Amino acid sequence: MIKYLFAIFAFLSLSSCAYMQTDCATLVGDRDQYRSCMAAQGDAAAQYELGVAAFEVENYDRAIHWLTRAAQPRRAGDINFLEIEQKQRRELSYEEDEIPMLPGHRGAQRLLVRIYEEGIGVPVNPGMADRYRDMINPI
Repeated sequence: MIKYLFAIFAFLSLSSCAYMQTDCATLVGDRDQYRSCMAAQGDAAAQYELGVAAFEVENYDRAIHWLTRAAQPRRAGDINFLEIEQKQRRELSYEEDEIPMLPGHRGAQRLLVRIYEEGIGVPVNPGMADRYRDMINPI
């Protein structure tokens, strides 16, 4: 019985590690690690910088990965579900819907248009180029 309780406790405590975020401020002394930390936590500018750096050394798979993440629209503020009082699911989704969307990183979108139009590291794909062009110039 104790063995099962220990296993359940270990699983629950380790599963929460995936939601922990590193304090990137502790990495300020190392610019590359700081930028990687910020990019991993969703900072569009850091993701764009990593994408451009990979593009410049012709690592197109990595460049497209980071540029795609930077180009995606995101909510103006992330809801921290750990700090919200216990509420019904309906109330949480309503609050989340009220948060305005911010456009994705324009530089990343422009570079992705170029990549897909010219076929840089990928086959030419006008559909993907149009997708990112539409993000730059929404109707």
